[in-house]
Amino acid sequence: MTSWSRSLTLLFSLVLAAALSGCNVARLTINTPLTSDSVAFITEGRTTLADVIATLGAPDSMTDAEAGTLVTYRFLDAKYSRVNFGWLLKPWSPVDPDLVFSRSGLGTDAFELLCDNNWIVTHQAFVRHRPAPPFTPYPF
Repeated sequence: MTSWSRSLTLLFSLVLAAALSGCNVARLTINTPLTSDSVAFITEGRTTLADVIATLGAPDSMTDAEAGTLVTYRFLDAKYSRVNFGWLLKPWSPVDPDLVFSRSGLGTDAFELLCDNNWIVTHQAFVRHRPAPPFTPYPF
């Protein structure tokens, strides 16, 4: 390997390492995420709220409704990632540029139950509140 190709390889490795050091990836989980399998035991018209609480735990909220009580379990399982391309300019720039591409998709999901006056589940549904924004370059 010639000294030119070694220098080129070293330069490419340094640029790649600098670019990757501006990356952040994180995962955020709030409460236990519910799936269709975890609520499959619920049979509308038969399962009581006590059975649901025994399996899933206490709900996040209970609200009176015309047809009974609305019970809500909120949860979140999100991934957050961002790349700061401005980090590459720090050695040559008098300011700290922050050219960030990020995607968070944050927002809670919910599982809702409607119980009648006898505390029997009459309806159930997953409610998605997670926004799906496109990648957004900041500060633009």
